[in-house]
Amino acid sequence: MAERTLNFVRSIRDFIGFSSIRKSINLRSKLLVLFLALTLLPLSLQGVMSYAHFSQTLDQKTEQFTIDMVRQINTNLNRMLKDFERLSLLPLYDETVLGILRKYDGSMGAGTWAKSDDYQKMKLYTSAQAYDRPEIRGIHLISNSGILFSNLDSLAVKPVWDGSQEKWFSELRGTEGVWHLLPPHIPGYYVRGQEAEYISVGRELRDPGTLQRLGYILIDIRLEAFGQLLSNLNFEQKASLMIVDSQQRLIFEKTSTDGLSAYAPLLSHGKLQDYADNQKKELEGRSYLHVKHHSGYSGLSVISLTPITVIQKESGEMLTFTMGLALLCMAAVAILAVLVSYRVTRPLIRLKHHMIRVEQGDFSQRVTQYSSDELGQISRGFNRMMEEIHRLFHEVYVLEIQEREAELSALQSQMNPHFIYNTLESINMMAVRQRHADVSAMVTALGRLLRYTIDKADRMVTLREELAFVDSYVRIQQVRYNGELEIIYDMEEEVNDCLVPKLILQPLVENAICHGIEGRLAGGRTGGNNGGMIWVSAVLFDQELLISVRDNGKGMEQEEMDRLNASISGQTVSGQNVYPTANPILHRHAGESLGLHNIAQRLHLVYGKDSGLTVDGSPGQGLVVTLSIHLQPKGD
Repeated sequence: MAERTLNFVRSIRDFIGFSSIRKSINLRSKLLVLFLALTLLPLSLQGVMSYAHFSQTLDQKTEQFTIDMVRQINTNLNRMLKDFERLSLLPLYDETVLGILRKYDGSMGAGTWAKSDDYQKMKLYTSAQAYDRPEIRGIHLISNSGILFSNLDSLAVKPVWDGSQEKWFSELRGTEGVWHLLPPHIPGYYVRGQEAEYISVGRELRDPGTLQRLGYILIDIRLEAFGQLLSNLNFEQKASLMIVDSQQRLIFEKTSTDGLSAYAPLLSHGKLQDYADNQKKELEGRSYLHVKHHSGYSGLSVISLTPITVIQKESGEMLTFTMGLALLCMAAVAILAVLVSYRVTRPLIRLKHHMIRVEQGDFSQRVTQYSSDELGQISRGFNRMMEEIHRLFHEVYVLEIQEREAELSALQSQMNPHFIYNTLESINMMAVRQRHADVSAMVTALGRLLRYTIDKADRMVTLREELAFVDSYVRIQQVRYNGELEIIYDMEEEVNDCLVPKLILQPLVENAICHGIEGRLAGGRTGGNNGGMIWVSAVLFDQELLISVRDNGKGMEQEEMDRLNASISGQTVSGQNVYPTANPILHRHAGESLGLHNIAQRLHLVYGKDSGLTVDGSPGQGLVVTLSIHLQPKGD
């Protein structure tokens, strides 16, 4: 009684949740984890989703801003080049300029000197066009013979220049009067000390009437003019910007703050790598956003390389702020959770200590302080339970002792199975000494039957063991019927190790003898065809084991056999209940073995509804009982 009481107390304690002796996590820790999970998980989820959405949106906005910036730069560049294109067309509308150029026709470099009056007129014209245009270094009108007219001082440029010696100048030949943008070059018509790289807009000047070439116009543009396109735009300082022409030559480059050029890494075998207009690429171990915009008017392409770290800079700052705020919230929530869990679990911990004392055998424990909530109700119930346990303990203590003494007496009075085995062995030895072979065989077989049914506690045995038990049973029956009973085994080798329920075949053999061939054995004592025959066979198809027990007894009528099969399977015939009542095969008397219906139920329980038992035969030809067993795969 005391042990059952202690077990009851332990179950109550475990139900409340106080199992800290056997479990590493107590209720206070569980509540703390629960509070933290209920508060931090939603906050964390919301923070992560908000940051992910904000970061993705911010990155997209930054990328779109870079793309729009590159497009705006190309638009401004086109506006500037259109102005220079218009400027290069103005000489064709000035007859004075055309007339002067006609005077100095000839092969390039053949000219010697021009009249001062012509120089003066051309200087006035070019100076007027370059007035208040700081981005223009110089406007030069060159005749076919190489006479050069410029807005610059005569000491800054050569009066005669042979353009055929300049590689960059050859690009103007054959342009048929279309304006052309020349990449950065050092013009040879500047005197020594004036050399510098310029970008030039050039055009062949052709006579409007005859379309004959009269000369050339070159407008030298300072490289700073392209940099001024970025001065009014909020372009990222750590990004690189390049302007390349249709031949992928570098026109202008604005390097990042580290001063490294990005044009060379983009070159591959003398050509720019064929990247998509807007995509992320790896260059020299760093990730960049590659943005490219091509102008159909000028043939120039503006390429921007912005480091991904710059694009994600604000996202990183947002992440730092979010993580800091999250840590601060987690600390506040953790402190609050500790305080709440301590307040909630303090009465329970006090009750747990009382229960531990009760578990150790002290039933005088009482809870003196309790509130009016559910914990107070548990405390009052604990006090009432202790009072009741204290009373019951003293009332049933003596009864418990008497009950144990009765159990001990009952155990002592039980017969030891080994005493039966030893007695049977003594009888067997006496039969051997008296040369009673039949008696010895029956005693030996009986001993095997008893050992099989008593000693084995497991319910599943191999088919080989079950057949050995059947063979012992048949040996006793053969002595009983003076050898007129014969049994034949037809087993495949692979089925001997299959596991089957214990005592599954012996009842079938017993039914075959008692209800099938017993009349034949009782009627004839001469053996031969009048003797009883039993055939036991087993085959294995995939995972289905088929075991059949057939006899040459009196058999059964078809109607009776249908009722028998229906009763075994739990069905009905013609709307009537066909479960066995008076059928001698199915009715269980005292001392009889298990019936067919019981065997079928065992097969269903062990192997499932797909396994079962069926009966077949005909009057005068005997019966065959077939067991269908769906074996489980090895390991199940």
